[in-house]
Amino acid sequence: MSGFRILVFFTCLLACWSVAAATGVPNVLMIVVDDLRPELAAYGFNQSSPNIANFAKTAALFKSAYCQYSQCSPSRASFLTGRRPATTQVYDLDHYFRDTPGLQNVVTLPQFFKNQGYRTAGGGKIFHPGMASGNNDDAISWTEPYYHSPNERRFGGKTKSWDARSDPEQDFPDAQIATNTIQQLRSLSNGTFFIAMGLHKPHLPFVFPQAYLDRYPAPNNIPLANSTGPPTDLPDIAWSAYAELKKYQDIGALRLRSTTPGNYMPVATAQELRRAYWAATSFADSQVGHVLQEVDNLGLTHNTTIVLMSDHGWHLGDQGEWAKSTNFESATRAVLMVRDPSRPVSAGKTVYTNVELLDVYPTLVDIADFDVPVALEGKSLTPLLNTTFPRIPLTWGNVSYSQVYRGMSGTTGPVMGYTIRTRDWRYTEWVKFNATTNTPDWYTVNAIELYDHRGDAKDVFGYYETANLASDPRYGDLRVSLSAMLQRQSAFKPVVPPTNSAQITTRSGASRPATGANALVAVFLLSCLAWL
Repeated sequence: MSGFRILVFFTCLLACWSVAAATGVPNVLMIVVDDLRPELAAYGFNQSSPNIANFAKTAALFKSAYCQYSQCSPSRASFLTGRRPATTQVYDLDHYFRDTPGLQNVVTLPQFFKNQGYRTAGGGKIFHPGMASGNNDDAISWTEPYYHSPNERRFGGKTKSWDARSDPEQDFPDAQIATNTIQQLRSLSNGTFFIAMGLHKPHLPFVFPQAYLDRYPAPNNIPLANSTGPPTDLPDIAWSAYAELKKYQDIGALRLRSTTPGNYMPVATAQELRRAYWAATSFADSQVGHVLQEVDNLGLTHNTTIVLMSDHGWHLGDQGEWAKSTNFESATRAVLMVRDPSRPVSAGKTVYTNVELLDVYPTLVDIADFDVPVALEGKSLTPLLNTTFPRIPLTWGNVSYSQVYRGMSGTTGPVMGYTIRTRDWRYTEWVKFNATTNTPDWYTVNAIELYDHRGDAKDVFGYYETANLASDPRYGDLRVSLSAMLQRQSAFKPVVPPTNSAQITTRSGASRPATGANALVAVFLLSCLAWL
C-alpha cells in the first residue's frame, strides 16, 4: 500500500465522516394540529393550505392514517404514550394516563428523547391540557418550561361558534405559539432537540383573522357535504349528538333535536360553519408555514425529522354529523406526514397503506436510530418510507383499529364501539363494556355496522359510508370474518408495560440498514478499501 494511497484513503474517510455528520437526523420537530381533517390541498382538495402542501412535497404523506379514538385527550394519550386506549384507559377529557395502574412510570414520546439527552420543549396543545395531563402538561416530559399563550381566554368563550376578528394576527394564541416555537428553534439549535408545537385551530370556536375568511366564497356559494344524512339502517348508538358544537350559544339557539340520527343543521348555518372551519384551517396553515420557514432559515432542514399530524378528523355535516366522537371515517381519519431527510426516496411520496397514529412514536424513535421500546403497541413506519413505490411489507396488516365509549345505553349499561378499517371495509361492533375491569363483553352486542369502501380514493368525505350493510345477507360471511378479526386482535386488550419501561435506550446503529446518504458513504468506503 503506497503512502499516496493511504493519504487519499484517510482524506476520503474524513470527508465521509463529515457527510455522515451533516446528514444525520438527530432533531425532531412535531407539529400537531387540533381537529384537522385531511381536507387539504396536499390531499387533493381546494381548501387554501399552501404551506402544508409545500411541506408534503418534501415528506411522505399517509393518506390512510387513523386515530385510535376520535376525541382529543384519548387520542393524544394514545399516540404520546405509544399505547392503545385499552391500555391508557383514557376515554374522556379528564383521566390522566399516569393514574392508570401500571402506567405511573410510562415513558412518553418527548420523555423518551429527554432520556436520551435531548432538550425537549413544547407549546400549545400537545397533551390535552388540565387534569388529563396532571395539570402541568406532563411536566416530566420536558426539559424546558412549557408554553401557553396568555391570550387563550381572550379568543375563547361559548358565545359564538365562529368569529372572524379584526385583531392583529400576532394577538391570536396560535400565532403566539408559532412565534414561541420559532424562539425555541433558535435557542435549542446548537444541540439536539425534540420540539413539539400544538396548534388549537381549527378546534372550536373557529376564531381567526378576517383575512382568512376572505379566501373563501360567500356562504351561499359554499358546497354542502357529499352526504348530508345519516347512513341507512344506522343504529342510534353509533350517532353522536354533537354536544360540543351545541354548547355555543349561536348553535344552541337553534334548538336542534339531534339526539337521534338525522340531518338537523339548517343549510345556511352548515355553509357558514364549513366556511369558518376552512378559514381556521388556513390560519393554522399559515402558522405552520412560519415555523417551517424558520427551520430552513436556521439550516436545520438536513438534520431535523418533522412530523405534521392531527389528533383525529372532524365531521362537517358528513352523515348529518358535526364535530367528532364517532367511528365514522370523517372522525377517525387523520392528517399524517413525515419528513425524514435521511430517506430522500420518501419525499413527495403518497402512502395508501392503512397506518395508525399509534405508529408515530416508534417511527420517530426508529428514524433517530434508537431501539424501539418493546412496550410500544404501534410499529415503525420506516419500512413504508424506504421504498420507491408504496409496497406493503408482508408483515404489515394494512388494518387500523379505533374505538369510542358511549357510557350508559339502555339495559346493557356502558357500551364501547370497536371498529376495524381494512382496505375495503369498515366494520364496527357496539358491545357491553365493563368499566371496572376495562374489558368488552363480545357476547352482548348492542349494534353492528358494515360499510363498503371498495374504490375509495380518499378524495371525498362521507361518500362511502351511506348504507349500513350489516344486515344484508350477501355479506354474512364477510361480517363473520371481520368480527373474528376484531375480537381476536390485541388492540382492545390492555397491555401492562414492563417494569423497566422507563430505562434509557442507547443507539443501536449496527443492526440497522444504512439509509440515504449514510448508505452512499458505506458504499464509497468499501470501494476505497477495494482500491487499496
